[in-house]
Amino acid sequence: MTTISSLSDLENVATDFLSKLTATENAATVVGLVGDLGAGKTTFVQMLARELGVVGAVTSPTYLIMREYETAHPVFKYLVHMDAYRIEDLSELGPLRFAEVLARSGTLICIEWVDRIKDALPADLSTLTFTLNSDTTRTIASS
Repeated sequence: MTTISSLSDLENVATDFLSKLTATENAATVVGLVGDLGAGKTTFVQMLARELGVVGAVTSPTYLIMREYETAHPVFKYLVHMDAYRIEDLSELGPLRFAEVLARSGTLICIEWVDRIKDALPADLSTLTFTLNSDTTRTIASS
C-alpha cells in the first residue's frame, strides 16, 4: 500500500508498477483499476502511457468505453484504456472486439470499473485500488 500526495508521487508509482509488470505470453496483460470518481484512476493510466512512450493526449474513455494507443515500449506495443462503468451486460463487449484485444500479446489493458466485467477477464489480472483519503492524499493498494 502506498500513500501519495502529488502527481509526482503518482508518476513514481506508475513507473515502479510498470517496471514490475510482466507480459502475459499469448495474451494481453490486464490491470483492473478500482476506486471512486476522482480517486486517480485515469491520471494513473496517463502516467503509465507517458512511461510507455505514448505520443499525444491520453483522455478518459468514459463515453467511447475503450481507447487504444500505440507505445514505444519494448514489451507492451499497445496500451488499451477501458472504462467499463457503462457496460451493463457482457454481451456489450462483442462490438468492441474485446475478446480479440484480450488475446493479443504485447498489449497492456487498464480497465476502470473492472468489477463490472470481471467475469470476462482472466483470473490472473492485477488489481490496483485507489482510495481518496482527503483532498490531497490517496492510497493505492495492489492485489
